[in-house]
Amino acid sequence: MNYYEKTLKTETVYHGSIIDVQRLTVELPNGREATRDIVRNIGASVVVPINDKGQLILVEQFRKPNEKVFIELPAGKLDYKDEDPLECAVRELKEETGYTAENIKKILSIHPAPAFADEVLHIYLATGLTQGECDPDEDEFITAKPYDFNEVLTMIEEGTITDAKTVAGILMAARLLNL
Repeated sequence: MNYYEKTLKTETVYHGSIIDVQRLTVELPNGREATRDIVRNIGASVVVPINDKGQLILVEQFRKPNEKVFIELPAGKLDYKDEDPLECAVRELKEETGYTAENIKKILSIHPAPAFADEVLHIYLATGLTQGECDPDEDEFITAKPYDFNEVLTMIEEGTITDAKTVAGILMAARLLNL
C-alpha cells in the first residue's frame, strides 16, 4: 500500500503571527479526493535544564487556550525558518530562566500533533548551568524555579504536568541519565 497523499490544491485560510492554516485538497492512495486542514508552524526548541544538584529548572505560565497555569520546560519558537534550533534553545533558556549552559545537546525531536500540524519540537538537555538574569519577551509572564527530578516524575504520573513537550523531554532525559 502506498501511503502517500498527492496535494492537488493549497488554499491559505488564515495567516497569523505564530501559525498559518491551510486547506489542502489531496488525492488519496485509492484515487479519491479529500481535504486536509493543516496548521503550519515554524517549530520550536525545548530545553531540559538540570542544575548541579540534579534539579530540573521548570517554568510556570498561564496558557490561554486551556485557561490554566502550566508547569513546563523552557521553550520558544524559532525566530525564522532556517534558524539553528540549538541557537534558539540557548536563547530561550536564557530568556525564560536566566540560566546559561556549559553543555547542551539535542536528545529528541517530536511532532506534537501530526494529525493536523507540521510543527517539529527540538529538545535539548542542558547541564553545567550558570544562573543569571532572565529576560522574557514583553508578552511573557513566567516564573522559573528548580524542582526535584523525582518530584517532577511524580507530577507527570499524577497528571499535574500534562504538557506534551515537557513530558517527552523529561522522560527522555530520565532515560538517558538512568533515573
